[in-house]
Amino acid sequence: MKAAIAKDKVRIYPNNFEAEQSALCCMLIDGSAAEEMIPLLSEEDFYNTKHKKIFSAIIELHKTGASIDMITVNDMMIKQKSSEADTLAYLVDLTAILPSAANYTQYIKILNRDFTLRKLIDSCNKIIEEAYVATDADQVVKLAEKLIYSISKEHTRNDLQHIYDAVVTLMERMDKMAKNKGELRGLMTGFPLLDQKTNGLQKGDLIILAARPSVGKTSFALNIVGNIADNPKLKNKKIAFFSLEMPAVQLAQRIICNLSRVSMNDMSSGELKGDDDKKVWRISQKLSNSEIYIDDSSMITPYEILSKARRLSSRAGGLDLIVVDYLQLMMLEKKRETSRQETISEISRMLKIIAKEMDCPVIVISQMSRSIESRSDKAPRLSDLRESGAIEQDADIVMFLSREDEQAKRSSEHNIILEIAKHRNGELGMIRYFWEGPFIKFTECADQDLGAVLNLKSSEE
Repeated sequence: MKAAIAKDKVRIYPNNFEAEQSALCCMLIDGSAAEEMIPLLSEEDFYNTKHKKIFSAIIELHKTGASIDMITVNDMMIKQKSSEADTLAYLVDLTAILPSAANYTQYIKILNRDFTLRKLIDSCNKIIEEAYVATDADQVVKLAEKLIYSISKEHTRNDLQHIYDAVVTLMERMDKMAKNKGELRGLMTGFPLLDQKTNGLQKGDLIILAARPSVGKTSFALNIVGNIADNPKLKNKKIAFFSLEMPAVQLAQRIICNLSRVSMNDMSSGELKGDDDKKVWRISQKLSNSEIYIDDSSMITPYEILSKARRLSSRAGGLDLIVVDYLQLMMLEKKRETSRQETISEISRMLKIIAKEMDCPVIVISQMSRSIESRSDKAPRLSDLRESGAIEQDADIVMFLSREDEQAKRSSEHNIILEIAKHRNGELGMIRYFWEGPFIKFTECADQDLGAVLNLKSSEE
């Protein structure tokens, strides 16, 4: 009989009645404590309905700058029509619970904890209900990730902090850099001049790589991936490549051509010459032992990229680089009608969020606006980023690829200019590359005299 009663016992959501009372007491008896507490709490942090109403009145008083005590709170609750016959008496009782507000931070922690646990229970119940009726398991997994992630974000509440903390952190970083020049460098791309200008690809940065069609955007990104894979010091770097346009096999082929210096035509035809087969085999083995992961889904949303990146990061122990090829082919899940510009803006913001959450650089390939084709000069400008100024706004680095000589575009070998047109935390500049089409390979030119190019650009502006 006792077992049956225990089994049928109603389970109450996590809450602490005394902690809620104590938190309200602190706000009622100490105005300074109220100023500190209110930004760190919400109505949902209180489980008891009466306590929710009291805190709602406290918030309204705080918004108007009015003093907070049992009389003003009772008056506000009357205005909000949330007051009851015993409200004032209850407020009087609350003010007598504690002698001081000294321990208010502990009460906040208890309320935040219980609210998070209640949210987890609600989310798990939603996931369970959806799992019972769903026909698509992937949709349930996405729902689960979305709900749990939203709780995680809500649980992290940052408050204003004195600049002293930031200054100390900066001084520590500078001290490390002075002792070890490479200590805080980002991910090396294998292009020395680019690494010098960017100090490596930094964690959390959104890097836009844009160009007109057929200039070599995807190839340049693949060169970076290949350089990382070919560097013994970077062999354990974990890279996720999301290709919305090109199959994984073609991407692998391009990287192998680049690193082995076996021409694409020879590989595609199977007519390997000399010791080319050994070169291809050696690079194939190196790539097979690398930590490069490719997703070639043609229809993918930013949230799906985040979801897949989370799972890979969890499995692989973090990510060092994400590449997305390319932005304009991405889509959103939203059912409502939005303009293309709004869609691209939202995708761009989401990609920046991905970079921050995954704590790694994200290279996103982007198309240029068609307006560039109508100009006599073909040098890219920030305003040429296709369909949205939000891309420029969200990006930490914007890099453009363009041909140094447009007349050479039909040649399999010619010079390409990489322009760093925006760099939130570093210098701008141009770098000249030599493009070897047969090997899908970019090489930084020994001659970096860009005087003619710079003069042309300044005259155009």
